[in-house]
Amino acid sequence: MNDLLEQFLDETRELVLSATEDLLALEAAPDDTEAVNRVFRAFHTLKGSVGLFDFPPWFSLLHAAEDGLSAARAGTLAVDAALIDLSLETLDATGRWADAVETEGTLPGTADAEGSVLAGRYRSLLSSGPKARAMDASALPGWASRLAEPLRGVEGRPRIAVRYQPRSDCFFSGDDPLGLVRKVPGLLAVSVEPAAPWSPDEEFDAFACNLAIALISDAPRAEIETVFRLVGDQVTVVDLPTATDQRNASGGTISASAPAMEPVVAAILAEQVRVLAAAGEAQTDAGRLEACARSAMNTLRSAGRSGDADRCGQALGSGPDALRATLEAILTDRSDAASPTDGEEDHGASEPLGGDAVRTLRVDAARVDALVALVGELVVARNGLGYLAARAEAGEDAGMLARAIREADANIGRLSRSLHRSAISLRLTPLSSVFRRFGRQVRDAARGLGKDVVLVVEGEAAEADKGIVENLFEPLLHVVRNAIDHGLEDAVNRRQVGKPEAGRICLAAEQDGDGIVVSVSDDGRGIDPAFIRRRVVDRGLLQPEAVASMDDAAVTELIFAPGFSTAESVGALSGRGVGMDAVRAAAARMGGRVSVESRVGLGTTIRLHLPQTIALARIMVVGAGTESYGIAMDAVVEVVRRPRTCIHAVAGGNATVLRGRTVPVFRLVELLGRRDRPLDGDDALLLVVRANGETIAVEVDRFEDRIDTVVRPPAGLVGSVAGVGGTTLLSDGRVLLVLDPGGILADASVPARAEDR
Repeated sequence: MNDLLEQFLDETRELVLSATEDLLALEAAPDDTEAVNRVFRAFHTLKGSVGLFDFPPWFSLLHAAEDGLSAARAGTLAVDAALIDLSLETLDATGRWADAVETEGTLPGTADAEGSVLAGRYRSLLSSGPKARAMDASALPGWASRLAEPLRGVEGRPRIAVRYQPRSDCFFSGDDPLGLVRKVPGLLAVSVEPAAPWSPDEEFDAFACNLAIALISDAPRAEIETVFRLVGDQVTVVDLPTATDQRNASGGTISASAPAMEPVVAAILAEQVRVLAAAGEAQTDAGRLEACARSAMNTLRSAGRSGDADRCGQALGSGPDALRATLEAILTDRSDAASPTDGEEDHGASEPLGGDAVRTLRVDAARVDALVALVGELVVARNGLGYLAARAEAGEDAGMLARAIREADANIGRLSRSLHRSAISLRLTPLSSVFRRFGRQVRDAARGLGKDVVLVVEGEAAEADKGIVENLFEPLLHVVRNAIDHGLEDAVNRRQVGKPEAGRICLAAEQDGDGIVVSVSDDGRGIDPAFIRRRVVDRGLLQPEAVASMDDAAVTELIFAPGFSTAESVGALSGRGVGMDAVRAAAARMGGRVSVESRVGLGTTIRLHLPQTIALARIMVVGAGTESYGIAMDAVVEVVRRPRTCIHAVAGGNATVLRGRTVPVFRLVELLGRRDRPLDGDDALLLVVRANGETIAVEVDRFEDRIDTVVRPPAGLVGSVAGVGGTTLLSDGRVLLVLDPGGILADASVPARAEDR
């Protein structure tokens, strides 16, 4: 892939994302003229970018969309659900086609038919919109009327008039105006006039274009627009009334013709084209071929187009390619059109931006400048080592030399840490690139379920590693869909319990030490542990005795069990028993974990605790028995030494009082499963940490060191061990397990606080 095409695909996905957001804003505020302008500019830019490449169906579709949005800007077309839905479908097609171009180098085989159908729907809106008016001969521009006059009354195909006024500097852009005109198919008339009066001879500029070219063609509009796709801003295209239209306007008779194709008819035909094309090079079975043909024939006959139905019947005997070509021809020659995706399961809306196809990384120039500056300082520090070597060779005092070496080591250590942080920051990407995609997802899911849902986004400026951000969409999508389907009640039930009719979903992100927490919250019905217990037993996932022995928190965690679902039946969004377990698996692959918090009748919050990046972290090395473990300093509140007489047995475990507050105490060796080690000494060494929103004291056997190191996410066998947040190497080559306090304490029961007893 060349650099120009790669840049085009990246910009296309960004424009699709921004246009989708503005269209959703327009749905809530149709009178927002600035939003209309932004959407128009996005489509205009998309069209111009596509025009740089040879993708005629894509260009024609975007040109039709631009015409529709231009009419909306001018106030001649209402900004309603029809226009917004059609524009969103166009963006879906654009996203899919961008993916196809990136992976295959060309548009999908159905692009021609799909683009033609969508473009036809735009033309249908323009011709039948509540604010549109028909174009007749008296309403034509003067240049079109003069050129069409000799052809008035002549029968034939519908004609298109084009006025092309090149820019005065078009020659310097490589344009050949007359060369373009020669490429127009079906030319019937051409007129070339000066665009402005010619200058006097002494002021004549031979390198300035002063032409206004008008022409008439009976070729399809899409073919004409393709010729002028690179100079679309210099072209005006007008549909001329046919001789039949003129006779009808003057009271004449209208000859019989095939009735206009209803949108639903076009959608059914386009679906048959998609089914036939989906087989690719594989042999299309006779049953599928027969079903597609019969569906198309019955649909066409019901719409009064028996001639087209007979064409399909004849093509049936010639095989799938012939039938597909016939259906595409019927769609191309239709009088009206509809979307090929009406009634179709969502293919493009879930991945409008290409998902993991994005391979580039945009970096703030200031971060690159800072990195270059640090490299310069490191070079200076390295040169200092040569100076120290020379001093050593000269026999300088060992004590002074040792101090100088320690200073140089500290300086290089500081620079290496800064350099590492700077390099890692190059991969940090705002979560907004993921969060912005959920407006459309929530809208479509809520509409499909007949619910009114408001999406609130918080913390989208938080940053995480590019790899984490790119893999975050799918697990979040499962959680959001689950919240809409299972979490939020319908409007009737919400009114009965005194809640607003519109449900609320909050998608939020926040920094948590060296990690990041992404949460999805809803204000729905919450998770009822009693219901979960019954459903787990009914589905045979656990025995009744095992479920009865579990507390409510453990039962709630069962929503992540493979095969578990609260849905009574399989639906479009859920019910297959796949979803929440996939969320947990995805979080584990990213080196994170998932937690759930729910209150019956108030709502549920699902949190994904993820590493922000492979970062240089400050680790405290502690001992538990004969082993050493690491704990991130960001999680450590303080280190204290307490007499064992100040640690008291309470309900469920041990606790002590620190600064007037009761703090649960756990022994690290016991958390790690070694309960046979006796207590040593009269004092306990306590590491006070923050875990899961609580302050906890962990008793360790010794404090060994504090180090700066790269912590890598756990992988392989270590990745399946609960409570391990990562691994690193010590200076002697040993592997150090870095513990996640929240994960290692997840299964531990927190003793009751003194004030709760």
